[in-house]
Amino acid sequence: MAELLAQQVSSTFDGYNVALSRIEEHLQHAEGVFQERPLHDYLAEIDQDMSTVDSLSLVDADGSAIAHSRYFPVPRTYVGDREYIRNVDAAPEEDAAGRDRLALLQGRDGLALGLPVTSRYSGKVVLAASRARRDVTGRPSGTFVVSMSQRYFEDFFSTLALTKSDRVALVRADSRVLVQIPAPAGHPSIDPQETGTLDAVGLASRHPNLARRLEEGTIDYVSPLDDTRRISGFRKVDGYPVYVEVGFAVDSVLVPWRRQAAINLVIAAIATLVLFTVARLALVKTRDEAAMHGLLLAEARQRVEAESALRQAQKMEALGQLTGGIAHDFNNLLNVVLVNLELATRRLRDRQGPDLDKLDGYVRGATQGAERGVALTRRLLAFAHRQESTPDPVQVSDLVIGVVDLLGQAAGARVRITLDTPRGLPAVLADPNELETALLNLVVNARDAMADSGRIHIAVRVEGTSPRFLILSVKDTGCGMDAAMLEHVTEPFFTTKELGKGSGLGLTMVERFATQCGGSLKLESSPGAGTTVEIQLPVA
Repeated sequence: MAELLAQQVSSTFDGYNVALSRIEEHLQHAEGVFQERPLHDYLAEIDQDMSTVDSLSLVDADGSAIAHSRYFPVPRTYVGDREYIRNVDAAPEEDAAGRDRLALLQGRDGLALGLPVTSRYSGKVVLAASRARRDVTGRPSGTFVVSMSQRYFEDFFSTLALTKSDRVALVRADSRVLVQIPAPAGHPSIDPQETGTLDAVGLASRHPNLARRLEEGTIDYVSPLDDTRRISGFRKVDGYPVYVEVGFAVDSVLVPWRRQAAINLVIAAIATLVLFTVARLALVKTRDEAAMHGLLLAEARQRVEAESALRQAQKMEALGQLTGGIAHDFNNLLNVVLVNLELATRRLRDRQGPDLDKLDGYVRGATQGAERGVALTRRLLAFAHRQESTPDPVQVSDLVIGVVDLLGQAAGARVRITLDTPRGLPAVLADPNELETALLNLVVNARDAMADSGRIHIAVRVEGTSPRFLILSVKDTGCGMDAAMLEHVTEPFFTTKELGKGSGLGLTMVERFATQCGGSLKLESSPGAGTTVEIQLPVA
């Protein structure tokens, strides 16, 4: 029984770790932008799928709840004094003994188990498990909390055929009782008053012989709580600082057996066979579930690595499309320089007076061609070796005009680009390199939507008479999209292009850029009527 319960508890706690990893990954994808409503909906969705959970919540570094699966908006309740919060990370000034105690109470992936408490949100008695939330630098930035349902443990443990003198308990490694069935007189099975310790573990810690027998899995002891002699089986829950105890009262076992030994032997043999069969089936199932949990964690890590690799692949794809056109233009510019210098050399060789007046024009033409080549090269290097995002005031009309040659190379010779970029519009606060990349992504998407040739119209305008936002729009005459495609087009890895022609991350990155700047992305399209994409950016 102890082995079966330990496997079940380990599988349950592994499930909590999987759920918390999903929440942490969801927060990382939010790019640091905290919004309580979407996070509440996400927590509630996970909560509904977990029958053992009373609630899921997120606590900030100051000890205040900022999101909850059952309440929106979450009551601004302080829980920083709770033990399950303090058990996650040791304070810098805490002594070595305190840090060792926290290490004793933390299990796989840092999941820590707190003592039973009465919830300050619902008033229910719950058993809380917690895990640190960390930022990209690895420093603590809050706590994830799973409140376990009291009814789950009571219902599960009470299915075992025990008498009133028998005992099933879940206890931490520091010997504090978390759950016990049946409950002591006058106390619930999960006691928020934090009363009592696991007497067997407490006794074993003071007697070496008992400690050795406890490690072996069985101990015969007299409980100081009710003076009942029990033979208890113990199992350490794999990966977590928790023991499971199944204890049978000696009197309740021996007295009936002495009275009806023969009948008891027959019943015991049948019960043992049935129990062994059921236990073995349950063990196989729980081990399979544990293996599936491991596969889920591995899949989550692989997805994060794949997304990072695809972002780099998309950048390389865009650079590859531009390389041919830029190399051609750069070659033409160098030819201009060479021809002008050759003409200048001939005139100097002849040293004819009237021709000397033309020499200045040739040299000036060569200089202009060289300067254009330098500018083109600088633009390519700025695109290829982008640094960390640094928002600055940007005149969007000037930026569009400055990269129109680059956009022309990306669109190709059969696509006509027209501009409506009036001067004098207010600036926006954005990273110019990120804005160039977003515009290039939209132009490449527009080009791919047109089979042979077409037109791309790029426009810049303000919204309203007292402008708070500036609109950069890209409109094409391509094939367009239906309503079903528009619902999914900004999702990562969704693409309408043929296999091998797109990663499905272009519009996702454009939308993320607009959101990071405090703006938004809007798409309008219909089959056969082209597509219009608008980036709304706040005025600086």
